[in-house]
Order: sequence, then C-alpha cells, then structure tokens
Amino acid sequence: MVCCAAMEHAPLGPQIVDQFDSLTPQAQAAARFVLDHPQDVALLSMREQARRAGVPPVTMLRLARQLGFADYQAFRQVHAQALRPGGKTAPFSERVPGLQKRARQGGGAPLAEQMERHLSQQVGGLTERNGTQALLDAAEAIESARRVYVLGLRSCFAVAYHFAYVYGLLRDNGQLLDGPGDTGRDPLRHAGQQDVLLAISLAPYTRGAVEQADFATARRVKLIAITDSPLSPLARNAAATLLVPTDGPSFFHGVTPAFAACETLLALLAARAGDKAVTAIRNAEAQLGAFDTYWAARKTRKP
Repeated sequence: MVCCAAMEHAPLGPQIVDQFDSLTPQAQAAARFVLDHPQDVALLSMREQARRAGVPPVTMLRLARQLGFADYQAFRQVHAQALRPGGKTAPFSERVPGLQKRARQGGGAPLAEQMERHLSQQVGGLTERNGTQALLDAAEAIESARRVYVLGLRSCFAVAYHFAYVYGLLRDNGQLLDGPGDTGRDPLRHAGQQDVLLAISLAPYTRGAVEQADFATARRVKLIAITDSPLSPLARNAAATLLVPTDGPSFFHGVTPAFAACETLLALLAARAGDKAVTAIRNAEAQLGAFDTYWAARKTRKP
C-alpha cells in the first residue's frame, strides 16, 4: 500500500490507493508521481511527467486506462479541474487581465497565432482523445433513433443549432430543444426509450442542460453527451460521451472542438445513409432553390 500526505489534494487519490497493490512496479512509480504532484499532471505533457516519474510514457497511459479513462487527456482534465477555485471553472472576468497582459507584452499578432495553433491542436486530437469507436457508436445511436433531440444552452446553443440545421438536411426526425416563452424543453415530454438526446454542455455547466438531460435519461432516452470532462454532470448518465477540450489562451472557454465533434458526427451520418442521404439533400436543395434562398451574382450589361 501507499501512504501519501498529498493524497488529500489528489483528485483520484482514493482510486489510486485502492488499486495500488495490483499495479506493476512501473505503474506504481507513475501512481506515486500522480499522487505527489497532481498539479504537474494537470500542467505538464504526458512525456514530461513520465520523465520525472522515471517511467516510459506508455506507463502513464496504461495507468490512466487502468483507472477507467479512455486516454491520458481525459485523465489530465480531471486534475486540471481540481486546480480551479472550488472545483469550478474560474470566472471569465479573472482570466481577462492575464490575456490583456500578454497582448500588451507581445502585441496582438502572437496572441492570434497562439489561438490558431491551440485550436488546430485541439481539433486535430479529437479522434485520439475519444477513439474512433466512440464516434461510430454515437453515430449508430443517432441513426437508429426514432427521434433525435438536440440540446445546447447559452454558448453551446450555436453548436446545437448547427447540428440540428445540418441534420435536418439528412432526416426529418430531429428536434432542436428551443422555443419561445421557455417552451424549449416541452418536446421532451414525448420522448422515450427509442429516442436519443444529443446534449452539449461545457463547464460552467448550464443548470437547465443538466436538468433536461437528467429528465430524458429518467425516461430511458439514450443520452449522447458532448462535454469537457468524464466528471461532467452530463457524462454520468450518458450512453456515449465525446470529450472536447475547452482550455485556451482566451478568457472564454473554447467551443470550436465541440463544433468539430458535431460536424464529424454529421459526416458519419451522411456516409452511413447511402442513397437516402443523396435523395434528402437533393430535396432540400430543390426547396431552397424554389425560394431563391441564396444570393447569386447576376450578370449586368456594361454601359
């Protein structure tokens, strides 16, 4: 067994202690590092953590998986959340001064370049973070559902709206949970075990999103969560969870990876639908063309 004074500050301390004796010697060395240096787990790369722990990088990944995480990024995210005041995301207002200081010191161009690099890395790592099978499972659940409800509130509404809009080009069984007069949640009264709820929520989690997801799962609706942590209140009851990073140089949490996850799902759904997708999209194009929806340049005579 292991006894560590710092264990009370390690978010996964009890789980690690419980499994410590069953770990290999290398994994035990990695576990000791995690218990003793939880802040380093949140802030350093896996490779650097492994170097400091004196183990190969793959040992850190194996430890994370033995503790129930799909990948090391999800493992790190738990430690990152523990650094936030009260276990919650720091207020956006507290992040702005640091952002402004960086801009004053280096100008706007380096900040813009940093944002672009960061977003590119986040989007590029989605498949590695979740595994291809998780995306395929989510697409299969949506494809076989009687009704697909889509939920996203506040900053996540744009993501939900985009998914519902594009999904509507493919099929007619989608329902965006949005409506005037606080009626957006009302369609859930008709939901049941043959249906799917695709819910998007990122820390700080909107109370309404959590409550609606809990209501749906109580009615045996299959929940697909797009969220930022395996400890998210959406992940606890989800049949499938797609984890998206939200940290970045800006003061506000990033939603670009959530958009990317939704667009990947939509591409998979279109690919799986075969000729039905072609027919549906042609029908949508005909309807849009009938109303002259999109602007087109018109030829004009030269004077």
